[in-house]
Amino acid sequence: MRTHRFTVLLGVVAAAGLVSTQQACSGVARKAGEPVAFNPPSASASASLLPPLPAGSGSDAILAGKRQIVIKPVPSTESIVAVDAHGRLTVTDGEAEHGLFVLTPVNEGFLIKTAKADSSGEPSCMGVKSNGSASLTVEAAACDAGRAGQIFSITKQKAQDSEGRPTYAISNQGAFLQVFPKGLIAEELGDSALKTTYAFVDNGPSTLTETGLLGRR
Repeated sequence: MRTHRFTVLLGVVAAAGLVSTQQACSGVARKAGEPVAFNPPSASASASLLPPLPAGSGSDAILAGKRQIVIKPVPSTESIVAVDAHGRLTVTDGEAEHGLFVLTPVNEGFLIKTAKADSSGEPSCMGVKSNGSASLTVEAAACDAGRAGQIFSITKQKAQDSEGRPTYAISNQGAFLQVFPKGLIAEELGDSALKTTYAFVDNGPSTLTETGLLGRR
């Protein structure tokens, strides 16, 4: 089985150009909760839930926000989570330009941040977005630790992935990040079983600054 360790670059220069163009057209500086544009990335089983992990607990460096990671859906063998050209969190096969994240403990949960800052000097954070009667999606936006939609619960599962790594459910206010043929959405389970869990693949120390790690308050 292919080892899931990816060397992922965020393409800072390209992202900076995109953000600069948006700001020049609108004349408005980037605000918390405002979607972020990205370059395109290159080319289910039920699980028993355990109590959510305390944010930053123990010696787990990944959950303490000290490591940058690839987020790998389970049971998928090749797919990883990445941010697409429209700033939406999605799933792609193989390597991805925007597929490294840092889990930052805050407010009894976690911010899911891009592993590097953009032209604003800050990383972007994933946040649940309402789409009316359509499914909830997860979008990249300026980090705001006071925004409930950006605070995720990460819940350890009993099962491990095929390489022996712990697996986790990721949710926001009762809506779990699930992978379907139409993409990654946030869905309340109701009476349904959890379809998608995630393994975190360590890709080295986080390079975010202390300011970036703390987020905006």
